[in-house]
Amino acid sequence: MSYFFIINPNAGRRHGDILRRIERFFAGRKVRYEAEFTKFREHASELSAKAAMAGFAQIIAAGGDGTIRETAIPLIGKTASLGILPCGSGNGLARNLYIPLDFNSALEGLVSWKPRAIDAGLANGRPFFCAAGVGLDAEIARDFNSMSGRRGIFPYVWHGARRVFFYKPPAIAINADGRRFESRALVNGILNGVQYGGGAKMAPGAYIDDGLLDLVAIKNASLPRLIRALPALFNGRLPEQPDIYSVMKARLIELDCGTGTWYHLDGEDFYSEDGRIKFSVLPSALKVIAPKPSLPGK
Repeated sequence: MSYFFIINPNAGRRHGDILRRIERFFAGRKVRYEAEFTKFREHASELSAKAAMAGFAQIIAAGGDGTIRETAIPLIGKTASLGILPCGSGNGLARNLYIPLDFNSALEGLVSWKPRAIDAGLANGRPFFCAAGVGLDAEIARDFNSMSGRRGIFPYVWHGARRVFFYKPPAIAINADGRRFESRALVNGILNGVQYGGGAKMAPGAYIDDGLLDLVAIKNASLPRLIRALPALFNGRLPEQPDIYSVMKARLIELDCGTGTWYHLDGEDFYSEDGRIKFSVLPSALKVIAPKPSLPGK
């Protein structure tokens, strides 16, 4: 077995000398492994593509959701498998795949878990793996990605609370597998898995390998009402609150926001000039090294 590690150097601030920990783990093991650090945005994609061409069987992202997404993109449809050492603030894909957030446990899993296939989403041709969104969450992603200093769930919630005072949701025309309607929701989320990250379970009934996307709406409501819903967001009981929540499954979801709009893919922010975003799903597109799921029907 061969391993290529792609390490975001910023992750070392929270997890110590990641390369040294990897070297200690593989000491005495007769396996091929190499590692490189990312140096700029999308560098992980370049390194991942080169590692796949070089014949590495497992290409491991050590970082946050942005690093993991970049590493995964060149592996869509390839024989090489993605491995994850979750070192970010949200760790969305790791949580969706039930990969332990403990670094050593995740490292051990790379040599014991088997590859499994998961779906990938596309938004105007750009891949995502956990979640995408238009609306308040996309605006929060912009704020969060532009900040310096401490990251994590609390700064994210703070940006959300600040934004909700001023955000006015526009009318969005939606076509979900031929079902057409208009939404003025605060959040229009497109989920491939259960959650965004940080434990926020936006689509508790979603599966990351069912060939479907979940279109989730958090409806416009007062700040006190949204605050009361926060526990349900984290304990998976949002579907029990239909006054502010709705969900439907689809393979193709088209949004027409009318004007240029920001959207996010796995927490990374992007801009659509014409305000039109087409979401689709690529079933079983990516192999990942992860524990076997122990969910009903799986």
